[in-house]
Amino acid sequence: MKPTSESALDPDTAVISCRGLSKAYREAGRDLPVLQGIDLEVLPGEKLAILGVSGSGKSTLLNMLGGLDAVTGGEVSVCGRSLTAMNESDIARWRNRHLGFVYQFHH
Repeated sequence: MKPTSESALDPDTAVISCRGLSKAYREAGRDLPVLQGIDLEVLPGEKLAILGVSGSGKSTLLNMLGGLDAVTGGEVSVCGRSLTAMNESDIARWRNRHLGFVYQFHH
């Protein structure tokens, strides 16, 4: 297996990018907007924290960035690859090869 490193990434190309990202859930026949118009760009080597009160959409955002949850509107790209253009099978294959998650659930 060929090793990879951060230096192999173009420092000017976003690792994670989303434009106009939105998510709404259908509840009682109505759309309940959770996230609206999120623009985000993370460059190689950058670190960020997503902060907010309970129910503000932090987990929803992370799930959409990782291809676990479908977006209602907008675009999500990871390393130049559009997740919103992929079908469910392609996203599952991509996640299996390139992404890992650590879950934290409160009971």
